[in-house]
Amino acid sequence: MQSHLVVPLFFSEIVFGLTWIGLAYNLPNVVEPLFKKATLYFLTLIVAIISVSCIGTYWLHSRPAYKIVDYNLILPYHGQLYFSSLFVLIAVLVMAWRVEAFWRMLPLKDRWLYKYLVIGFLLISGSLGWSTSFRIAYLDLTGDHLLLMSIFLLTAWLLIAYAVIRNRLLNRKIFVSRKVVYSTIAPITFACYLITLGIISLMMRSFGWSLHFILQWLLIIAGLLLIAVFALSSRVRAHVKYFISTHFYVNKYEYRDEWLAFSNLLQGKLTETGVVDALRQILHDSLYTDTIKIWLGDAKAGFRLTGAQDGQEDAAFSKILANDPLIAYLKNTPYLDCKAHIADSACQHILSEKNDFFSDLGLALIVPLTIGGQCVGLIGLGPEYTGGKYGPDDFDLLAALGSQAASALFAVRTAEELAHVREQSAWETLSAFVLHDIKNAATMLSLVKENAPRHIHNPEFQKDMLVSVDDALKRMAKVQARLNTLKGEIAPVVKELDICRLLRNCSQNLAKKLPDLTIDVQCQHEIQIHTDPEFIAIILENLVLNSLEAGSSGTRLQIKIEEMQGQDFLVQFIDNGPGIPLDMLPDRLFEPFITGKPKGSGIGLWQVKRLVESLCGKIEAQNVEGRGARFLLRLPAGRTKSNTGN
Repeated sequence: MQSHLVVPLFFSEIVFGLTWIGLAYNLPNVVEPLFKKATLYFLTLIVAIISVSCIGTYWLHSRPAYKIVDYNLILPYHGQLYFSSLFVLIAVLVMAWRVEAFWRMLPLKDRWLYKYLVIGFLLISGSLGWSTSFRIAYLDLTGDHLLLMSIFLLTAWLLIAYAVIRNRLLNRKIFVSRKVVYSTIAPITFACYLITLGIISLMMRSFGWSLHFILQWLLIIAGLLLIAVFALSSRVRAHVKYFISTHFYVNKYEYRDEWLAFSNLLQGKLTETGVVDALRQILHDSLYTDTIKIWLGDAKAGFRLTGAQDGQEDAAFSKILANDPLIAYLKNTPYLDCKAHIADSACQHILSEKNDFFSDLGLALIVPLTIGGQCVGLIGLGPEYTGGKYGPDDFDLLAALGSQAASALFAVRTAEELAHVREQSAWETLSAFVLHDIKNAATMLSLVKENAPRHIHNPEFQKDMLVSVDDALKRMAKVQARLNTLKGEIAPVVKELDICRLLRNCSQNLAKKLPDLTIDVQCQHEIQIHTDPEFIAIILENLVLNSLEAGSSGTRLQIKIEEMQGQDFLVQFIDNGPGIPLDMLPDRLFEPFITGKPKGSGIGLWQVKRLVESLCGKIEAQNVEGRGARFLLRLPAGRTKSNTGN
């Protein structure tokens, strides 16, 4: 033993003795206390503080007498070290008496909470009592006694810390995030390893011990390997996480964290497969099992295992029928514990009947995914690899995640059904228009056929017959063009042309067929652009027919063509009709099958918008002050991003 350690050692013992007496006094009262009044308690505390200050000052200014012979400390009789040891002996005896009385007054049902605490207190009191008694009796203190005392005290304090933290004996709630604890496990382990090496080195220097070179490096390498295994092994980390969650927290899970993590995983999941993948991921990250089975379906068609492999086990149990007893049982219960030893008769019947099902798939728990009383799926979980059993915390977490997953699945299925219904309705409406055009063409051809035997040699009839056949062919071509547009087959063929001349020619052709409509094209000079002339003609035709159908005889359409800044140009279509209903502005009138005209189909303007967008342009609609509607068509003068042709 080194001489410079003697004074700090005995002074720390005196401080510990005072602290030990104060702690003994503050134990729950088992007898009528001597100091009952608060004033007397505070007076005693002040006296203790003054005593510690006086003793510290005395020890700092006076060197106690002692001798060191062969690393043994020889104490003088009735010296400072003698009386300090006597004081510590009295302190530990008082604590032992108080702890023993405290243990006796505890109810039998509560003793298990305090057993490690009591053992730790008695171990500290016993070891210090033995050490001080030996010093007083033999006036000697050896280094081996200090080593043994260090081991006893370290063990006792670990027991006390475990009891206080595990059973919350301080009656205080300390909220520390699990994420913080889990993320600091590896650094704390490494720090404890380094501290242990430091303590061993310090004790070796203090007591003159030696450690073999090979044994020293063996300890270092073994410690580093242990830390590496802990840092890299997910299974080891999971066991530590399980131990911390079940021993130092009220609940096994942080439900809010799991719920938020699942919500983030569900973002952007628009299919059942995406929802199932998110559910499987959160279950794998939260629970302590590697076996996760998920079935999807409904109470009518049954349930099918998702992600089933080609293995014989999954293939045999991939389908659960709607009338399966398991489904009927889970309608009335939130879960089925496949490993339950105590269960009601209905549960025992299911466990015995489905024993092969549970054992072959390795399941320990079945949880339904329900929403609004409807079961949309099942979750099957294997046993925990930590050796634990599923309990209320697991059931609560699965209920929360299951409800969230069921809502997401129900939303996905509803969206898919709604999209299917809309698609079916659109095709039914389109079929009605197509059949109508074909019917009109067939009617004209039928009239020609009926009159042909009588008037086949009449030149006028022959001329009208050719016109009727040509009109029917044009109707067929229009139906084909409309179907191609609806299928998304819009591929403009770009040419360089004069937009003013094109619109004038198209307007003149339409005016010959529509005598009730007047078209006025205003363009100051030629404007050369790259675009598809057929698309421009279809756009003009649809807008002209839209104005004519919305108005009456005497409808006037004004077309203005202007160049804009850059390489764009603007075409305005202004009519003198009744205008556009306000509820259809600004974009609703361009939706398919939406119309404000009694005989309108709702296809024309939708087709116009799609053609304009294929030409990399934009179209807007607005009302004119007073009377009429205005369509603003903005198109690029340069080459559009489409196919080119001659």
